[in-house]
Amino acid sequence: MNSKIFCFVFYFLCTAFVYSQNGIIKSYYPTGSLKSEISYVNNVYDGNAYFYFPNGNLQSERNYSRGILNGFVREFYENGLLKEEYYTREGIIDRNLKRYHTNGGLAQLIVFEKGIQIENKIFDFDPLYFASPEEYAVGNRQQELISKKKQVLICDVDICPIPVSGMQIIQENLVYPEHALLYGLEGTVLLIANVNEVGDVISTEVIKKLGLGCDEAAQDAVKKTKFIPGQTNNRAVFSRVTIAVEFKIFNGISSEAQNVRNNKSELPKKTNLEDSAIKRDTKLISIECDSEECPYPIGGMKSINDNLNIPSIAKRLKLKGEIIIEALIDNFGNVQNTVIKKGIGYGCDDAVESAIMRTKFNPGRKMGKEINSIATIYFPFNYESQ
Repeated sequence: MNSKIFCFVFYFLCTAFVYSQNGIIKSYYPTGSLKSEISYVNNVYDGNAYFYFPNGNLQSERNYSRGILNGFVREFYENGLLKEEYYTREGIIDRNLKRYHTNGGLAQLIVFEKGIQIENKIFDFDPLYFASPEEYAVGNRQQELISKKKQVLICDVDICPIPVSGMQIIQENLVYPEHALLYGLEGTVLLIANVNEVGDVISTEVIKKLGLGCDEAAQDAVKKTKFIPGQTNNRAVFSRVTIAVEFKIFNGISSEAQNVRNNKSELPKKTNLEDSAIKRDTKLISIECDSEECPYPIGGMKSINDNLNIPSIAKRLKLKGEIIIEALIDNFGNVQNTVIKKGIGYGCDDAVESAIMRTKFNPGRKMGKEINSIATIYFPFNYESQ
């Protein structure tokens, strides 16, 4: 049975500003990476709208005319491959709607004529299909980000292979060896990764060692990483690329490491003057502010914990430590902006920052009136919180 499908038409009016929004408006993730670029004319979507994943890859792109979808709409997987693509004319789907499997292969083809479906084909997943660099290039922005950050990759081909989710994914895959943590070993492991024509790491060779299990941990992290293959003469080819894997212990360390350090007399004990100067219970979430009455989470401090997604690496390393976030909370109780003042690394700071951003607050008060206020939130991070 034919069905007529209409795309929803969104008109967004910004109530936070007295004057109309015009031009390209950008928004950002708490980490500072670009979240969206939207073209407005008199508070209405008009022109291109781009939305990005936290890793910098394109999440979706669409074109509006006076608030109505017009032109191609594309949705992407986090690695940059197309997830869905269709064409709209005055808000109505026309021509082909294509959906893709996670490996880039075609999953579904639906044909429309002015919003009326006339054909629908389903395609099985082909495990032997591998996306080409050109297919990744549609939504993957890692080459651009590497250029902007002036990162240098050394390889034996025209275009070096790069992780589909960015260089930071190697650090996220990294498991800090227990002995290296216990003895505070930090440094960099330099290795060569052999990447085949489909972006898989088939082998690695360490050329600068660190020891205490770090060399093996670096190799494991790189082998877990999926790459866009290297290219020569616009063709995907086997390549060798040099990668530096950093080992750094941030302010927070694993609970086992802390216990060993406390019990070993040969290991020097460090005194944190900043922590000793703060007269408060560091085991509880606490808030300080610049108003008479501080903003307070609706539902209590527990609501911040409820919004917290603990990074898997924090659980593996059993991380604990204090994270301090400064938050601008408006007179409606919405968190408008955040700044990490003190962190423990490994994605924990961003996780707490994101949890606070998602938390609704009772606004701060001055002379009985609800006001905008700046709150400093002291969060005792514990890998066992969830």
